Amino acid sequence: MSFLSSAAGRPNGTSEDPRLTLGRMSVYGTGDFTVNTVLASLSMVYTLFFLTQYAELRPALAGLIPLIGRSVDAFTDPLMGRISDNTRWRMGRRRPYLLLGAIPFGLSFAMLWAPAPFDAQIERFAYYTLWYVLLSLSMTMLSVPYLALIPEMARTYDGRTSLNVFRNVGSIVGIFAAIAIRPIATAIGGGEATPESFATTAVIYGVVLALPWVFVFATTWEIPDFRDRESAIS
Repeated sequence: MSFLSSAAGRPNGTSEDPRLTLGRMSVYGTGDFTVNTVLASLSMVYTLFFLTQYAELRPALAGLIPLIGRSVDAFTDPLMGRISDNTRWRMGRRRPYLLLGAIPFGLSFAMLWAPAPFDAQIERFAYYTLWYVLLSLSMTMLSVPYLALIPEMARTYDGRTSLNVFRNVGSIVGIFAAIAIRPIATAIGGGEATPESFATTAVIYGVVLALPWVFVFATTWEIPDFRDRESAIS
């Protein structure tokens, strides 16, 4: 019997990690759902179609935006890891960032699809680049502490593997959510996707992407003696 089916047979979770119930692991997996929805939508819909066909950016400028975003990520991901490692708040060093990043995450995703209030190409490019970078920053604020919670919540191999299984399921669902953006925008536009229908769709998605982080915050934990042991070693 696999670790997952074993956990399913025990309402209180695995014997090694009694707080890792199926419900809590499912909620934890929604974090990856939100992140992968964003990543997949940016690569499959936003860059390929929205920026050139609906935002009317030149392809060369549209291609620069994700490149700038990835460059920012290369710097901010390790920086966020250091910030989280050195945070000493009453609620922990990881979980507070799940709340702090939730609203900027949803807001920046929604604004990324809003029609730019400019006519000039360079101004539109600056507008969408700004929101793309802000989205990348908020996603880093969420995802780095989120992933760092795994070894604190689960001390055993089975517990960590269980959390990663639910993460992977959330990621897969996120791909389908990303694929649905264009059909939903088409339906909202009355059979034809428009910049305005994309903006409306993005607002809906922004709310859906931000809310799960509140529940992830509420159902996760950090182990105090984990931090104490680390302090003692250092």
